Amino acid sequence: MKRPVGVALLAVALTASAAPRPVDTARSELAFSIKQMGVPVTGVFKRFKAAITLDPAHLESASAQVDVDVGSLSTGADEADDTARDKAWLDAQAFPKATFASTAVKAVAAGKYEAAGRLTLKGKTRDVKVPFTFAAQPDGTGVAAGEFVIHRTDFGIGGGEWNQGDLVANEATVRFRIALGAPR
Repeated sequence: MKRPVGVALLAVALTASAAPRPVDTARSELAFSIKQMGVPVTGVFKRFKAAITLDPAHLESASAQVDVDVGSLSTGADEADDTARDKAWLDAQAFPKATFASTAVKAVAAGKYEAAGRLTLKGKTRDVKVPFTFAAQPDGTGVAAGEFVIHRTDFGIGGGEWNQGDLVANEATVRFRIALGAPR
């Protein structure tokens, strides 16, 4: 049985829209901020990998998998970095990777989306919702950007005296800007 050419082209188009977009990590950023004694401390993760499939016209096939090298954390201060990577905090030696894996993506307004998914950090997995914007460019590239808040104690980060809110805040904000290539 022969398939009409139109059906074959549609199948190719749908397959292409479900392909991961290349991520330009050199133009992307994964950052965080948290308050210590009321003063914001900011930093970045210098190394991460991402596989992102995003076509606003086909959100049912959208997905994101982001793997972060926890040891690549940088606040610009070696002592702070060493403390953050230590066992009481991120425990980068025992848990070298943090992962976000989406379970669904939905549109919430024009150019605004929300990815529901699972964040695994320091061996604990929690459901999170990640609001983001996506700005598509005429050449097919685009930028996904957003931020969300996690509670560090949900992931066993900190402990003892550090769990007192006046020393280190429980809320940490994660910000991202991911430069995406055109779908392949």
